[in-house]
Parts: sequence; C-alpha cells; structure tokens
Amino acid sequence: MNRKNVILIAIIVLSSAALIYGLEISRGVPAATQEHRMSMGLEVPFIEVPFIDRDIDLTKGISPDIWDSIAPVEIEMEYQVMVLPWGKSLVSPVTVKAFHNERDIYFYMGWKDDTEDRTTGTNKFPDASAIMFPLGDNFQPSAIMMGFMEGANVWQWKASQDKEYWLNEPQISDAYSDFYYPFEEDEILTISRTVPASAVNDLLAIRVGTVTRKESQNVQGRGLWDNGTWHVVFKRSIEPADPELDASFSTNDKVAFAVWDGAKGDRGSRKSISHDWTTFEIIPGEATR
Repeated sequence: MNRKNVILIAIIVLSSAALIYGLEISRGVPAATQEHRMSMGLEVPFIEVPFIDRDIDLTKGISPDIWDSIAPVEIEMEYQVMVLPWGKSLVSPVTVKAFHNERDIYFYMGWKDDTEDRTTGTNKFPDASAIMFPLGDNFQPSAIMMGFMEGANVWQWKASQDKEYWLNEPQISDAYSDFYYPFEEDEILTISRTVPASAVNDLLAIRVGTVTRKESQNVQGRGLWDNGTWHVVFKRSIEPADPELDASFSTNDKVAFAVWDGAKGDRGSRKSISHDWTTFEIIPGEATR
C-alpha cells in the first residue's frame, strides 16, 4: 500500500469518527450526565421545594422576604453549542429556589448582570431566563436537546415583556408597513403587535428549534433588577390545566434552566444553559402528609 493510500484511509477514518461524534451530539448524547458526575464523586445539585403557607401577589412584587428564608441551589451553566448561533457570553452560576403552598408552585432564578436590558430594538436585545420541564418519562438524560422524544414545557420570562406587562410601557418600534402612504401625514398601516397576557411565555418544544407558543398561557412571572443582579419569579398552579401540554409535578421531577444576556447579544439559541436535568422534590404540607 503506497503512502497516498495510507493518508487517504486515515482521512476517511478521522472524518467518519468526526461525523459519528457530531451525530451523537446532535441527538443529545450528554458529555457528562448526572449519573456520570455522581460516579466521579462530583456534587449533583438537588432542589427541595418546601411547603410554605404564603402566596406571592406579583402585582405587588416578588416578595423578597419569602425567598430570603429558602436555601439557594447554585446551578452551573454552559454555552449553548448545539445549534448556530452559539453563545458568546456565559452567565454562570444561576441561583435557584422554589416553594409551593399546595395551590401554586413558585420558582426563583437569580444571576449577576451588570446591565438591566429591558428594550428590544435594532441591535438591542432584552435579558431573559427560562425554566424547562420534560413532558412524560421518555426524555434524553441531557437537557440540551430541549425535550427530545416526548417534548418539554418551557416557561420563558423576558425583561422587555415584563416591562410592558407590569410597568405598562409597551415597546416602541420604528418599523413601518407603508412609510406614510401617499398623501398621508401619518402612518396608517401599522405593524401588528401581540399584547402580552403575562411577563412569561408558556411554550412547547419537542427538540432544538421547535419552540412554539401554547394557545393557553398558564404561567405568570415578574423580574426585579437590583444592584447588578436579576431576581425573577415564576408562578403557576401546581395542578396542570392540560396534563398533555403542561408540566406535571410529582416526586423526583426534572428541570433545566437557561439565561440570555441582552447586552452581550444573546437572543434565540444564543444563551447560557444547564447541561443536565436537575432533580427537584416537592415536600408535602401537613394537610397532605
């Protein structure tokens, strides 16, 4: 066998290996699952959701006094590198807390961010965060495929939407449809805009790139930026309105997280994500024990 043939075979072998690896990654094969971390003696985050007989009225704020009494869990994040555009900035770690009152379940996400980005516009992107729950039991061991197999329910909070919904400050766009139709002094055909019913979008996904808005929006939320830190609270009835489309909660449930830094150009798939599903457990109240 001559030298050229040896080189050609080596190139084919290396290319095949790279292709197989790429296909495995595209299908969501995890680089380090929770089981792998446990086998290496690494700490695996676990979220306890205690019963607290309190309710948060989001019209009045996020009730910091309640969250101060709950032990935080630090979730390490990583760049999203499954699909283009990849993340450019990394937000890590994210602080997570949760509780329930047997009627509603609440999740808190907190992270460092030097700027409060609540505006959408030309080269301006809002800060955002999301929580994702798998639907059903047939899901990948890694969260990076966004519910591949049976799907996932995603709750996405956006700072721009929060500003419009809670502060009643709608986004002002310079987009136009007819640029002052002839003989008119003002715009007569405006760009359509959806008025948000919440600061949180209640979404569905069955894999990367398939996120769609649910017809029924069942999640509320509110964010507070204070001294370089975002504090975001999500709220939903603990019972799903539609078990096929809404996250259902029992024991040893799974959850994943994502954060967008608008000032760094994060939007769409450009974000920081938690690689693995994190297990959480709802602790029943006295009435249900």
